[in-house]
Amino acid sequence: MQEMIKLSTAIKLNDVLVNQLQLREPTVGDQLDVQVLGKSDAEREQLMFARLCDCAPNDLRQLTLRDYKKLQDAYFRLLSDDREP
Repeated sequence: MQEMIKLSTAIKLNDVLVNQLQLREPTVGDQLDVQVLGKSDAEREQLMFARLCDCAPNDLRQLTLRDYKKLQDAYFRLLSDDREP
């Protein structure tokens, strides 16, 4: 499963201006890797989102807080058991 997040403010990824991010469903491997790499909960979350969006963690620092909240909401929807097939 995947979620498409429409950004209210475009950001640059690999020198390309984008106004949406695609977030894939996380795996157990993603969870284990970010637990090892991240030093704080906030850093682990940022690392997870970067992995799932296939971008660098620093790229996500450009997001407005409103857009970061959209990313968080999409992440929790992907984890939810009550999604329709």
